[in-house]
Amino acid sequence: MGRGKHDLTEAAIDMVDLDPRFQDHELHSNPPSRHSEDQPNPHEPSVERPLRYSPNGSQTNLIDPKTDHYRLQRYYARSLLNTLLPLFATGWYAFIVFGYLLQPSVNGIVPKRPLDANIVFFSWLILSIFLLDWAKSGLAGFEAAALMKPKLAPSNAMQLMWHLDSAWGTLSGWRKALESLYRFVKAKMHRNQDLHDAAWRGPGLLWWYLAANGLLLYVTLPLSGLTMNPSDALRLSSRKVSVLGVNETTFDVRTNAAVSQLTRDNWRTGHPTTPPTPTIFYAPQGAKNVSSTYFEDFVQDVYQQDLSAQAVIFRNITTFAGPPVAERAHGKAWGFLSTVECSPTGLSRGLELINASAYSQRPDFTDLDLMFNGAGLSPVFYFPGEGYGVNFSYVVASDRDIDGVGNGEYSNATRNRLPIKGSFEMVLWQSISEGYQPDDGFTKMLNNPLVARSDNGSTLGFGVRCTVESNVGTASLDAAKHTYSSFEKIPAVGNINFQVPIFSYPGVFAIQSIVFQALSTVQLGYMGPPSCILEADTTCNAFYGANLATGGVPRIVQMAATDLALQVPTITPERLTLAMYKLFGEAAAAMMAIGPGNWTGDLKGLDPASDVVPYLIPWKLVLVLLCLWTVLTVVPQLFLLGEQRWSSRLTAAEMFRFGAEIQDSARHLRSGDLHENDVLRKMPGMVGDVAPGAEKGFVGLSSVPAKRDRVYTSVKED
Repeated sequence: MGRGKHDLTEAAIDMVDLDPRFQDHELHSNPPSRHSEDQPNPHEPSVERPLRYSPNGSQTNLIDPKTDHYRLQRYYARSLLNTLLPLFATGWYAFIVFGYLLQPSVNGIVPKRPLDANIVFFSWLILSIFLLDWAKSGLAGFEAAALMKPKLAPSNAMQLMWHLDSAWGTLSGWRKALESLYRFVKAKMHRNQDLHDAAWRGPGLLWWYLAANGLLLYVTLPLSGLTMNPSDALRLSSRKVSVLGVNETTFDVRTNAAVSQLTRDNWRTGHPTTPPTPTIFYAPQGAKNVSSTYFEDFVQDVYQQDLSAQAVIFRNITTFAGPPVAERAHGKAWGFLSTVECSPTGLSRGLELINASAYSQRPDFTDLDLMFNGAGLSPVFYFPGEGYGVNFSYVVASDRDIDGVGNGEYSNATRNRLPIKGSFEMVLWQSISEGYQPDDGFTKMLNNPLVARSDNGSTLGFGVRCTVESNVGTASLDAAKHTYSSFEKIPAVGNINFQVPIFSYPGVFAIQSIVFQALSTVQLGYMGPPSCILEADTTCNAFYGANLATGGVPRIVQMAATDLALQVPTITPERLTLAMYKLFGEAAAAMMAIGPGNWTGDLKGLDPASDVVPYLIPWKLVLVLLCLWTVLTVVPQLFLLGEQRWSSRLTAAEMFRFGAEIQDSARHLRSGDLHENDVLRKMPGMVGDVAPGAEKGFVGLSSVPAKRDRVYTSVKED
């Protein structure tokens, strides 16, 4: 009871000395056998003889006596592993960062890549599982070479014991080292401690370097798995998709009434101005961060800047409307190209098509004669109205001569007139009906410099002017960036031209004429009343439609003690400008939205793909740690690359050999913890030449470095 580990160690050594199976034949009192050790007795069973120790410390039977001479070797495979593995691992992670994490999918579409993202992600996951063990094995080779260098090797055998079982790469080894550091610092801080306690009993610098290297990778690899995450995406394919809308051969096989009615209906829904999904408006090449609602995003931004009274520098928006498709597509397509710019104006300046001064002096909200004057044949339309708490009248005008225009303005017959440039204007007057209270919009307009007053300030008027340019042709569509490029003017194939443009005949007018028809509800080319008659429908007019398009929410107001009424908000210059933008956008979408479809062209679809996206931990942190680990591993290895050494690594077998050599000193070990033995502190910690003066060297714990060109033996000679 109470025997310590040092007593057991000494007892084991004594047992080796007393057991006759472990004694050299020269120590036996019996006469030696006539068979030498090199010539086994044929009458005895052939068994492997146990490892034997001689009293003078020599080692026998460690290897075959016939091959007991050797030279130091270069372990190229292990050296290259420790040199190339960090470079490969860091390079592979950098490839993931720069080839995948820094080249993310754009609108869900991944760029062309050499490897599938799933392969890249799971290859790193598998590599990181084995990388710790591979790196530890490579460091063990560096450790074996460093133990033979006087400047790198431990200063004594006690520090060498810290290298047992590669403790520098384990949690328990790090814990013990920190405990030794804590005891050392604590002893230094308390000066009354015994000098023996204040002595450094921890590992040497080589151990700390190996531990820091291993700990760095131990922390980095788990973090690397949190820098990326697999996700689903799409990729460009060569599979052709079905087109559901018109093309250059069917563009004019429609009537203006059909296109304008679709424009008007979509505008009055108040939904975002964009073609039905998955069809979109494409922005010009070079536009950044283009979403699937590019047009709506742009006009809403202009609206917000107008509300804040900021000077809007860019008010014009260019879009390419391709044919409707059943799925997202890329490639070359024929479509409608348009550029529109709208701005609020006053009545006295900024308008070119409408002379608003006559109306502003005497607005008449019930002048039906003016309403029907030239309706359908003249590009000017007047509409008076009253209802829902607001008296209003408006004038819309286009620069396109409806009376003399022919059908199909985007066809071959008008090729030389493409693109079509023009303008469109609208003037609106509003006043609050009797018994109603002004809303917030009406109150704010009283201080707006663009708004004119009449009738003692009870009637407010302003205008909106839009310029537009349109064309048709082919363009290359980028499904990822939502942009178009390489536009080429190609008119519609149809050559439909009639002397008298009856409204029911096919052919599509210019976009400003489509907008004019949507607001006026007249039939272009046919003199007659508009479909929206004041007495027939109080909500079909442009005033009510602009409210719907821009989110004008009616409210219930108290008229008398028991009477309730519905009041619509008045429209400010900013809201009417937004309404006109959205109307032109709906007209551009309607140009390609209806007509014969279900055909294939040069548009191609998208296929499912995988992607790797950034996750919880910043990739920069992990890349820096990996680069630091690579430098700490590779640079020292380069100085010892190809160095000759006695073994590929420091193993338990090698330590057993060293222990056999120092068995006399080992008898004096009196501590259960080898790290606390003062005996080990007096022994050299470097692996060198124990017999530097002999003909053949002997590798063991020595302060004399082992020479490269020297022959060594595993049996120490007396």
